[in-house]
Amino acid sequence: MNNQQKNIFITGAASGIGKATAIYFANKGWAVGLFDINEKGLEEVAREIGHNACMMQKLDVTNKLEWEVAADSFSRYTGGTCDLFFSNAGIANFTGRIEDIPLQESQKIIDVNFSGVVKGMYTMLPLLKNTKKSVVVSTSSIGGFVPVPGASVYSATKFAIRGLTEALRIEFKEYGIDVCEVNPWFTETPILDAKSTSDKMDGVLNREAILSRSRIARIHPVSKVAETIFAIYRHRKIHNKIGWEGKFVAFIMNYCPSIIRMMSRKMYKDYF
Repeated sequence: MNNQQKNIFITGAASGIGKATAIYFANKGWAVGLFDINEKGLEEVAREIGHNACMMQKLDVTNKLEWEVAADSFSRYTGGTCDLFFSNAGIANFTGRIEDIPLQESQKIIDVNFSGVVKGMYTMLPLLKNTKKSVVVSTSSIGGFVPVPGASVYSATKFAIRGLTEALRIEFKEYGIDVCEVNPWFTETPILDAKSTSDKMDGVLNREAILSRSRIARIHPVSKVAETIFAIYRHRKIHNKIGWEGKFVAFIMNYCPSIIRMMSRKMYKDYF
């Protein structure tokens, strides 16, 4: 990359929101760092972008050593800077009653969706501090404002991301680093392939179940999230809800949470 180019470090870049964001930023002329545990997926994204516009490396976000290696590789690629750190990697392999989901699967969700983000913050901070007006964006969810029965641990990790974002927004301000998050409504990502572990329960993140559950249910394209990430770099807004549906339910949850709880109980009355 040249010295005038902006750059972005993306976790979970092999698919879904990460892939769409990588392609969007590359088309805008940014140098893109692609990081994911899925090496085959990374290669496909790099081929689509063009190897001259990106670098790629395997990264298991739960592994601190791999974080350090990835940050070092990205630093050499960019000359020691990081304009935008997009901490996006996340999973939700299973949904259902918490008692039906194996503990080790819930622990994986915590390790990737929250612990992985924390490790990334520690590791990328020196590069962010070394970059004028750098930005951190983490992928949270409307599920970080509104509880999601049947995906309770997933939802809890997104609440945790919101808390981390609020606190680090204050801590990092002295370095000129803006900390933000993106909060999508249901989005067309591999998370919608999560399998239900509870008998007679449609997966709460399953496409067909989402679209049949409510008149306001809608699945947004990943391109809408990618556009929002690009906008966040310019306006640095801390919380960025995507979709009027998400804005609506988050508003209600903020001012009258009993309505959301009542709606959730009614929606999932056959399961909980």
